[in-house]
Amino acid sequence: MSSTRTTLPCCSACATRRALRAASWLLALFLGCASVLLPARAHAAPSLILPTPPGEQWKIIQGYGCGTHNAWDRYSLDFVQVDGPTYNAPVRAAAGGEIWAWEGSSGTIILNHGGGFFTMYTHLARAVETQRGRYYEAGETLGFVGDRGSPGVPHLHFTAFTANRDGWSGKQSIPLRFAEGYDFPEIGGCNQHGGDVVQAASLQDPQVQFRSEAQPGRWYRSDQRVEFVITWGGGGMSQAWNAELPADTPMFPRVVDGYAQLAEAGEGMHTLQVRAWGPDGRQTLASYGPIGYDVTPPAAPAPIAELRVAQGSVVVPWQTATDGLSGVAGYRVYIGADAAGTAEWFTQEPFVKTDPLAPGRYLVRVQTLDNAGNTSSWTTIGSVVVEP
Repeated sequence: MSSTRTTLPCCSACATRRALRAASWLLALFLGCASVLLPARAHAAPSLILPTPPGEQWKIIQGYGCGTHNAWDRYSLDFVQVDGPTYNAPVRAAAGGEIWAWEGSSGTIILNHGGGFFTMYTHLARAVETQRGRYYEAGETLGFVGDRGSPGVPHLHFTAFTANRDGWSGKQSIPLRFAEGYDFPEIGGCNQHGGDVVQAASLQDPQVQFRSEAQPGRWYRSDQRVEFVITWGGGGMSQAWNAELPADTPMFPRVVDGYAQLAEAGEGMHTLQVRAWGPDGRQTLASYGPIGYDVTPPAAPAPIAELRVAQGSVVVPWQTATDGLSGVAGYRVYIGADAAGTAEWFTQEPFVKTDPLAPGRYLVRVQTLDNAGNTSSWTTIGSVVVEP
């Protein structure tokens, strides 16, 4: 039994190969474009917490559907505070993520949580930071409620959505559910879940982070600035030098950063106290210092009796100088014939031993240094006569 093999004419086989190559090229092009245009494969959405302040009741004034929530951001919620002012209330990150975008005209921060998942916080009066890439832990205060883009109606517009790799195209909001136990599914109709009241749970005590060129335990003769930033804050803060801070109400409600100038405390050794409130009323008391401030020069040593010595090395002593604040660090000493002479010769002790001196009369001039860097005036405290 013989088999028959059909052979295509040469021109037809070439055309077939060209067609296959073209089809392969088009398939590769399609797959490459799809990798850009299709949404990134989203990982499991992170568990979301309510973005509102813990311990406070907030009401949904506009839910899903109709009104302004009927496009890609259909599954958005508008929140207002039930009791108390909505304006300037702290807004928390609903999950850990980094700033993807900030839009000042509408007061909008978008956080990127990875895997094509984002959360959006709109109408903020101000943001804690707007630098792209700044990472926020879940529950950390990222801004404060306002009415940007919606004048006269302070509220928080919140959306969670997926998007393509570019973060903008293919945006699609998702129905919201929160770790506190609140679930808001699609149920049909306009303003779904409008009127519902929620209350966020607390996660962590506020933390105070200090920044300063001034180091604790050291003295300074120039004014020093101590800055601080409160994370997990939002309820406000109080600050004072060397004072107990009451725990009833903050001096500065809903403030999350600040600074203090050392000169405000006056001369002496001082410790800066900061009490921080979280959005739920949790408190942390932190301190920085002590830091010394001293702008008063030390005293010069008292005069000494004239020393008459034989030719050779001489030990020249004097009484210890005084300084009422930072204390005496040491002395610069000049021994010579110049009535206005100075030198860099330094000693921590109230005496010096000279090199061998030739016969003659020498003035002893001393300048006192304190631990803050202040200096007394150069003072002639005595003389040395070296006899032949």
